[in-house]
Amino acid sequence: MTGPAGDSPTPAADPAPVRLRRTGPHPGPARWTVAAVVAVVVGVGLVSAAVSTPTAATPPATAGPVGIPPSDAGTSSAFCTAGAGHTAASTVYLTNTTGRPVGGVMTAVGGGSGGAVSSARRSVAVPAFGTVALDPTTGLRSGDYGASFSFAGGGVVATQVVSGPLGWSTSPCATGTSPEWAFAGGSTLQGNAMYVTLYNPAAPDAVVNVTFLTPSGEVTPQAYQGLVVPSGGLATLDVGQYVQRATDIATLVNVQSGAVVSSQFDQYSQGTTTGLSLRLGSSGPSSDWQFAQTTVVTGSTVSFDLANPGTTPVTATVTVGLTSGSVVPRRVPVAPQSVTHVVVSGAIGLPQQIPFSVDVDASGPVVVGRSVLAPRSAPSPGWGSSSGTVTAATHWLIPGPGVARAPGTAHASVRSLAVADPGPSPAQVTVSTLGSGGPVSVFTVAPGRLVVLDTRAVRGLSTFTVGASQPVVVEEDSRPSGAPGVVSSAGFPFPG
Repeated sequence: MTGPAGDSPTPAADPAPVRLRRTGPHPGPARWTVAAVVAVVVGVGLVSAAVSTPTAATPPATAGPVGIPPSDAGTSSAFCTAGAGHTAASTVYLTNTTGRPVGGVMTAVGGGSGGAVSSARRSVAVPAFGTVALDPTTGLRSGDYGASFSFAGGGVVATQVVSGPLGWSTSPCATGTSPEWAFAGGSTLQGNAMYVTLYNPAAPDAVVNVTFLTPSGEVTPQAYQGLVVPSGGLATLDVGQYVQRATDIATLVNVQSGAVVSSQFDQYSQGTTTGLSLRLGSSGPSSDWQFAQTTVVTGSTVSFDLANPGTTPVTATVTVGLTSGSVVPRRVPVAPQSVTHVVVSGAIGLPQQIPFSVDVDASGPVVVGRSVLAPRSAPSPGWGSSSGTVTAATHWLIPGPGVARAPGTAHASVRSLAVADPGPSPAQVTVSTLGSGGPVSVFTVAPGRLVVLDTRAVRGLSTFTVGASQPVVVEEDSRPSGAPGVVSSAGFPFPG
């Protein structure tokens, strides 16, 4: 556990996070289970406390699926889900941004073969400014799981890590449900696998339609239309059963009634290069996407998938922000109901070995994801993918990749922390360790530029806060990995 005492510096009069979006109109046995809670297994809490059980907070339908509940909230929730099966182990980390302990209850459900399901319930307690780790699958019959956390207070967020022989990945958990979820990127080529998980934490059953976009058009499996996910239930969809041998796939989850939380789990294995990716879905398409830090190292391949779910063509302008200098923006056409794959490594004028930010500004709503393939000689994991952010904010929380007693994977640590300024004015930035009271770095980010802190300023498994005078976007890169961007996370915006 970690839990340094003290107050983290907070910028005065934080405005609300800025939403950048403009919303508009392999064959084989399938691993597809729809699990309702019909059996109960009483789990023993890894973290216990003598606290009363909080009243379950109603899952809010939010403008974005990731955020920090207000610190003065009477109750709050978090929702984690992963379809990793037995390929990778899952760990959930709960981080408390407040100066008081917060208790709560976790209820988890796991799907099993032949429709068998299981559930577990345990108490949790998160110390002031601290982080605790727990295995959400304890007491469950399958590695696929969905977990709801109900807290007797606000200010707590959840992140999750999957780790296995192929690699490891980090992802935020949701703080609310959404009527739609979207992912860009994924492959069902031989050696790869792709699973989409739907978890229903709410009281009524949910009815969901799931469609896929590829470079050649839309795929609408009949089995995934009108799919019922029972209250408290879990569905894991094997995408390769219906979208076969595809190199670039986007996933669109549309909730017809009820509420779900959705994540995507990818396995990559090509030759000697392997990797894993776990991503929480974005709450729908947007016209503006940000990636605070991308680095092309010699021999690596960095690419972006741009998915257009609409019925008319879209043009996306990809702009690169450097620490100094400039690169001519690139215009990318994206056909209706399809995916365009853009490789930026090796592009003329793009620097090598130097971090840059990426802004994707489209003429219509799109979904954007990034994939990084490390050089062949690089250490494992050699592949990873991530989603961009559509939010800029003046105050961010960036949890570390684990805690000392339970790192996300062996030797996990922070590699770097990037802050990018997408706005027209300079941003004065302070980076601090959560609860430490003092800054680890103070600097200015020029408009359209970025600043990257390396291990001289950020290291280990620390949780950091970023305060800025103007809305910024952030990204933390973690190691071990074969290249920057293979394992990364974008953080949580504090409420305004």
